[in-house]
Amino acid sequence: MRDKISLGMRFRAEAEVDFPRIDDFFEPIVQSIATHDMKVIRQKESSRVVTDIGLATLEAGPGKLFLRVEADDTASLNRLKYALYGPISFIAASEKPVIKWSGHDTGLTPFDELRVVRVSRASLITPHMRRIVFSGEDLGRFDRMDQLHCRLIFQPKGTLRPEWPGLDANGHIVWPEGRKLDTRVYTIRAIDTVKGEVTIDFALHPKAGPATRWAMEAGPGDIIGMVGPAANGLEQAEFYVFAGDETALPGIARMMEALVRSATGHAFIEVDSPDDVPDLHCPPGITVIWLFRNGKPGGTTSLLEEAVRNVSWPADLSSVFFWGGCEHKAFRKIHRLLRHERGLPRERMVFYSHWHRSLSEEQIIAEGAAAYLPE
Repeated sequence: MRDKISLGMRFRAEAEVDFPRIDDFFEPIVQSIATHDMKVIRQKESSRVVTDIGLATLEAGPGKLFLRVEADDTASLNRLKYALYGPISFIAASEKPVIKWSGHDTGLTPFDELRVVRVSRASLITPHMRRIVFSGEDLGRFDRMDQLHCRLIFQPKGTLRPEWPGLDANGHIVWPEGRKLDTRVYTIRAIDTVKGEVTIDFALHPKAGPATRWAMEAGPGDIIGMVGPAANGLEQAEFYVFAGDETALPGIARMMEALVRSATGHAFIEVDSPDDVPDLHCPPGITVIWLFRNGKPGGTTSLLEEAVRNVSWPADLSSVFFWGGCEHKAFRKIHRLLRHERGLPRERMVFYSHWHRSLSEEQIIAEGAAAYLPE
């Protein structure tokens, strides 16, 4: 009999998932969970997940994955199920795992972490970047330097009475009357919880997807939902290297503004042309190098890879922190360079495939880790 977690919490559930290749997927699943604002405590044959809404345990057995969750209320229990379901179903998409929970019947619950915000003002800061400032209440959960990203839920323009998704007893998103809204992940460029404002910089891609189309048309009063935060952010270091294209520029700019004045390192930022260079503020010891595509489509050059390859790294790589984000092809090449050629420790880098030239986010989710992870 496996030990059950218990801290006096009222609501519990568990699942036994058939998973023939669990040994191949357990560690990537746990790593993915750890990037979503959850503390993972690794034990001998299991991993314990500690969050501000409850507890979870993942345990690998012969051809099985055992899951347990525990929380103080039904909404938190469903939220924990969702927090596990997302990484498991994405990382192991090829295995098509089926998670059926038993335990307390929680029914349909609201998405408690969702915040509703409205466009306050918008402006072009470069020809291919539109800054939108949103206003809302109770935004403190997003005021984090260690969790920079959020998922935006786009309501159609002109919506006056928005409806939002909930979570069912399996941790699945349930859309109102089955009408799925467009969503995308974005970096929070700035946040002021006193004013109740959050700023998102939208890169305007030539091949406009739903987020680009929404951002180009957005005006005062337009409504979106925000969920999160997630995705690891800034770490302390003696030497910093930032690298990314337009999609990483908001994160790089925000982190450089947060560095101490004595910080040293490099920032390599790929954009189309000098017209796409915004004002940046960073310590004098950070060298900012702009890489111009000069009309070539994003995701088709080797500019970022060559720049990172030519960095003179300190002898002690444990003193380094690398943060970056770019198109998937460049992401894979740079990740291989950093991890296998330079030997940069995994814990000293945060690097994301922000987009894919050939796949939409929906297609990436359907294909799973093979379309997102570096190798």
